[in-house]
Amino acid sequence: MNEHIFLPKPLFPRHICFPDYIGGFSEFPDHLVNREFQTQEFNLHRNYNLHVVLDGKGCLVTEGKRYELGKGQGFLYGPGMRQKYYSDASEPWNIRWIHFYGERLEELLDSRGLDEPWLFSLSNLSSIESLIEKLLSLGRTYQIDDEYTVASTLYELLTRLQTTSDRLNVPINYASDKIRAVANYVRSHSHESFSIDKAAALAGYSTHYFSRKFGQTFGKSFPDFLLEARLIQAKRLLASTQLSVKQIALETGFSQASYFSACFRQLEGMTPLQFRSLHRIGEE
Repeated sequence: MNEHIFLPKPLFPRHICFPDYIGGFSEFPDHLVNREFQTQEFNLHRNYNLHVVLDGKGCLVTEGKRYELGKGQGFLYGPGMRQKYYSDASEPWNIRWIHFYGERLEELLDSRGLDEPWLFSLSNLSSIESLIEKLLSLGRTYQIDDEYTVASTLYELLTRLQTTSDRLNVPINYASDKIRAVANYVRSHSHESFSIDKAAALAGYSTHYFSRKFGQTFGKSFPDFLLEARLIQAKRLLASTQLSVKQIALETGFSQASYFSACFRQLEGMTPLQFRSLHRIGEE
């Protein structure tokens, strides 16, 4: 088997999920994929890439680690990820793939595959295989009226995949490392206009994923972290300069002195001027 099926764009643009490209290989020992970060091949800078092994075996390599995959196992890459996987030469895998996209897939997939490939083992391969074969069958004879059946079949496949699978690879905290790096940048640039969208873009993640991972990493929301960083800078200026409260508010990223004072009092239990009186230069 060597099959490649490309589907047209759906007429309804906001399906939760929809396949862009589906297919499979069997008896092809030379199957090897090595894609760079943000590759535009097959629109994989925007699409997810799901593979399921029906028989035989192969390998996936990520961050110097090699994982052997066999029957009933598979992997999922999120958009833009570096990808490397290949068939075993002596026992080539019989594999099926689906490249797909959609609305709010991070939530549907619980952010699987975004900061590293998700490797899984299925407890019920037959149910997943039948759904994949249904998609392939629909793709071979695709007509406009099949759009909703295709979308619902893929949705069932993705939800069933999550409830009948176990993770094979131990999560690597690359996302946390990226988010810590962004947090350090935010602390040193907290006086600038900073939105969570901008911070997420610096990390290379969507706003939804960044917000969730930021909270897991620091135990507080991004807005609370940014406010804390600005108030730390404000306290330094209150204690070491004679700048007015209004000037300090502007220097630390607040658009209004009244809002700065309200935030300061809420978190510190005193006004900025009261804080200054307690921490004057030269006093201990």
